[in-house]
Amino acid sequence: MSEYQYYEFLALDRPLTAKQRAELRSISTRAEITATRFVNEYEWGDLKGDPRMMMERYFDAFLYLANWGTRRLLFRLSSAVLDAATAARYCDTNTASLIETGSHQSDEVDDEDTEPPVPAGLGNLSASLAYPG
Repeated sequence: MSEYQYYEFLALDRPLTAKQRAELRSISTRAEITATRFVNEYEWGDLKGDPRMMMERYFDAFLYLANWGTRRLLFRLSSAVLDAATAARYCDTNTASLIETGSHQSDEVDDEDTEPPVPAGLGNLSASLAYPG
């Protein structure tokens, strides 16, 4: 019986930089890598990177499928979206687990930070672009 494995990672919060895509390319020369996605299929061998590390460093969602029945689905969420205590209530079996890391990489601006100025030409929106409220 031949072996088949499918790995798909998605970056939802922010696109991957060119440097990050180059780092990912060093993990796999065959993967389809874009600013928001890493996909690789294997019929022999295995992914050279650690999916958990890749999630912590680059991605927000991960799907793994293997023809022998293994399935993995991971999501990286900010504690502002779902706090660990609430998530832990649903992770008391072998089918779900919670892993807390030091920080969640996102491009959100803190309330105290100064936001950059509005780009030229976007200060006065046309009627079709203006908020309908």
